[in-house]
Amino acid sequence: MQAMTWTALLTLMLTAGCATMQSGDAVCAGTAEAARAHADALMIDGGPMSKRTGLALLDKRKAGCG
Repeated sequence: MQAMTWTALLTLMLTAGCATMQSGDAVCAGTAEAARAHADALMIDGGPMSKRTGLALLDKRKAGCG
């Protein structure tokens, strides 16, 4: 289960912001803390806290990717 979680997180990071043409580096740098918080939340509860941090991460990446 934990390996699946890390695989999903890595996939999300690579496809959601880091692989874009427009300011990909800035998006990754600007969302690094949110990604860490989400990874921590997934390890802690895998439930409500992770849902909140995941949504925050996705919102930040979406805003950065235009």
